[in-house]
Amino acid sequence: MKKNINILNSYLNLIDIHIDKTEFEYQLNGHPEFPNILSFSDTLHFFNIDCSIYEIEEEDVDLLPENFLSINEGDFKLEEKKNYDITSSKVVLLVDKSESSYNNKKKNNFFLWSLLLLGALVFSILSIEFSIFYIGVLFLSFSFLGVFLSYEAYKKTHGKGTIIPLGVCKNKVLKTDCDYVFNYKKWKSFDISEVSLLFFFSQILTFIVLAIYKDLNFYYFVYKYIFYLFVPVSFVSMYYQVFVIKKLCPVCIGIILCVYAQLGLLYFLPKSLEEINPFSAVLYLLFVLAAALFLLYLKEKITWINKLKEDIIKISKFKRNYSFFRNNLSIQKKTLNDDFLNSFNFGNTDSTLTLTLVTNPSCKYCKEFYPTFMRIVNNYSTKINIRLVLDADLDNFTEELRSIYIHLACIYQNSEDKTTFFVALEDWYTTRADKKEINNWNNKYSHLFNNQDNVISILNNQKKWRNINDINFTPDIFINGYQFPIEYDRADLEYFLSEMID
Repeated sequence: MKKNINILNSYLNLIDIHIDKTEFEYQLNGHPEFPNILSFSDTLHFFNIDCSIYEIEEEDVDLLPENFLSINEGDFKLEEKKNYDITSSKVVLLVDKSESSYNNKKKNNFFLWSLLLLGALVFSILSIEFSIFYIGVLFLSFSFLGVFLSYEAYKKTHGKGTIIPLGVCKNKVLKTDCDYVFNYKKWKSFDISEVSLLFFFSQILTFIVLAIYKDLNFYYFVYKYIFYLFVPVSFVSMYYQVFVIKKLCPVCIGIILCVYAQLGLLYFLPKSLEEINPFSAVLYLLFVLAAALFLLYLKEKITWINKLKEDIIKISKFKRNYSFFRNNLSIQKKTLNDDFLNSFNFGNTDSTLTLTLVTNPSCKYCKEFYPTFMRIVNNYSTKINIRLVLDADLDNFTEELRSIYIHLACIYQNSEDKTTFFVALEDWYTTRADKKEINNWNNKYSHLFNNQDNVISILNNQKKWRNINDINFTPDIFINGYQFPIEYDRADLEYFLSEMID
């Protein structure tokens, strides 16, 4: 089945879905139907990846996506629709990537492009002739300052937060009001912040290219004349701020000063351009266009992200409606034979609210949820009944893994203060990857590792209870026997507890 896991992982990567392969294998191997296909589909659903298995006919092939998995006698095969032979297998597995929350590729791409741009920037600086090195570095520094101010202006224009102090942008004594200036009706036809952002960002990009090409003289020549054109624009801007709007914008003034500083630096150049290199002109125009296209893409991306944030806020408000949560909880699967369960209990056993956590010392997601669980233990233990079940299968574990579960159960059974067990489990999550720390953990709690036959019986009873209730993945949470709805993040549990108690 290792081959199937690798093929499935390749398929997921191909359709831009990325998961923790180690954790996926761990959860998959714990499924009672493993290695059947059901175990794969269930595990995908556990990872919030929507998938379906279909048996198709010849006329259905055109409806298939470009890539999918075919299944033949339990084996996966990565298929392309154009090369797919339906006679070899009519059973296919399809994944809907729109439902997945495991897409980190774009973040990785952004990080990679940032590194490449930084590397090119460093190389371009090192390529500057020594005679104009300091002028080049200062010029580039003002370009970065211009990008920063322009971006802050863009955020102000579009109603977003800025790191510029409010007292700077809006001050009655100094008569400053950035919002009013940026949104002045006379220049509604174009966005000043976007124009200045393009101006300075294209400066940086073309600087890198022409510095590497060893023709910064052309670069400075072009911007000298662009700056001359900017002078009347700056006067118009200041005229409107001082005499028409009668409000000043410190960010606008900062952008203007950056341009004048760059213009002043150009007069310190030791020589002027004698001849224009046509290829330098082509490079310049190409990368100005590239800067414009990139910023246009970035603008669309930011717009999409802002809309997504708004949608998330709306969904969050809807999800956090307690009445909706309570109704959703009531239709979930309910556990059976709870009286048979030998759980590790803590809290108020007389409470009408019982929280059950099925966890696993080797599970990554259990480790991530455990700090939330511990806050619940610390804040609500006097008000609710807390039960913890270990996902132990002692008959199929290695001796090392088997001893971990037994030792944890012994800590609970033999400690006078039952909170020792929760602390020990928390300690385990922080040390489980370090052999030296594991030895320290064993030494710390070794005085409690007795009566092992008794705790083995407890763990086996917990296993029977999990099998009866078809609990295959961890962490799994139950509230008064009802399974915590999959539509909610596990961390949301903490939000609803106070209302459930009231």
